[in-house]
Amino acid sequence: MNIEDQYTRYPNGISEKKLSNRLGLYWEESIQDWEFIVADSGRLSDFLKIYQTELDNDNDKFTLMSLIVSSFDDGFSEEDIEIKELWEVCRIILEKECFLHFSIIKYWSLLEEKDAKNIFSITPYIRKVWDKVEMNFF
Repeated sequence: MNIEDQYTRYPNGISEKKLSNRLGLYWEESIQDWEFIVADSGRLSDFLKIYQTELDNDNDKFTLMSLIVSSFDDGFSEEDIEIKELWEVCRIILEKECFLHFSIIKYWSLLEEKDAKNIFSITPYIRKVWDKVEMNFF
């Protein structure tokens, strides 16, 4: 089994629905890319607090972290200075729980992409996380 197969996971529809109800977010059964559609950089503080204090299920944690990182990407693209402090909280979680969030870190890192014009706003931040945790996977 390779590393990708061992740690790859995706947001879970059950968790999406549960988190949508908890957070008052849009959700329907046929929705795809929920974490991109409902991303909201203005709610990052709430999302992180709920992640840290209310969740104990790995599927819920992974799904909410997918939303959190997508929301950071929106915030960084808007050059929202206030979220830089919140990013430090998220970065620590990603580093500590890197096995759970491997898919998120790998996806947003765009490790194969060298052209800075073809990356996400969050990619430089996530690549720093990858640099810290990469040794855990090889």
